Amino acid sequence: MRRRWPSRKSRLNVKKQVGGNENEAVDNKEMDRVPDEEIKRRNDMKRFEDLLNSESATASSEFNSNSGYLTRTQEDEAATAGFRGIERLYEGDVAPADPFKDLVSIQTENVLGEQGASRIVPWLHKNTARHMDYLVVITDPRSKSTELRSTMKSLSKGVTKDILEKTIIINADGPPENKRWLKKNSETLSIFSDEKREWMREYTALGEKRWSMCMFILHDGRVKKLVRELDEDLACLQLRNAIKSLD
Repeated sequence: MRRRWPSRKSRLNVKKQVGGNENEAVDNKEMDRVPDEEIKRRNDMKRFEDLLNSESATASSEFNSNSGYLTRTQEDEAATAGFRGIERLYEGDVAPADPFKDLVSIQTENVLGEQGASRIVPWLHKNTARHMDYLVVITDPRSKSTELRSTMKSLSKGVTKDILEKTIIINADGPPENKRWLKKNSETLSIFSDEKREWMREYTALGEKRWSMCMFILHDGRVKKLVRELDEDLACLQLRNAIKSLD
């Protein structure tokens, strides 16, 4: 998979955070003897250490007014992922359709297959009028995730019906577990099981440091919007803002 590098704006944001220390004296002669690759490695290590040690703003005040749906922390993480050599999907990448075929319906407990996938993936739908619809996918690889369940409850109450109709949840719980939860908590959400986490691996939705929630907005066969480390308290706001930014 070809890696997409961060935008110029995201790289500038990283540079602003990295900055420079004017008090550090550099021996030019010594630096001349150090290979370029070693200098780059040392500087990359310093950049990442600075980013990891920087204090994060509170979640509610982290939104960048220019993007509207990503927090500054999420923007910075995406901007530095390429430098860390992480192979994963980025906004603008092709959205693979085949992984949807292996999702399991919680009603039939069977894999969707090609026919089932065509009913939920807009650009595969038999009705060509739906090809330009968007699809929201929220994932969590953790079994019986309390964060995901809290998020699903918030979505049921916090976003409009037209958005919910274009939203699916993909988790690692089996169909019986998902059906029990839906019966008690929500009748408006569509959940699909990915117990082997194959869809999540293909969409690089497992997380690099820890398993966490992700949100994808897919449109016209591409990943249009992507939020990693989705916060349960911000999920509704980030979803609404991401949908608005599609226009």
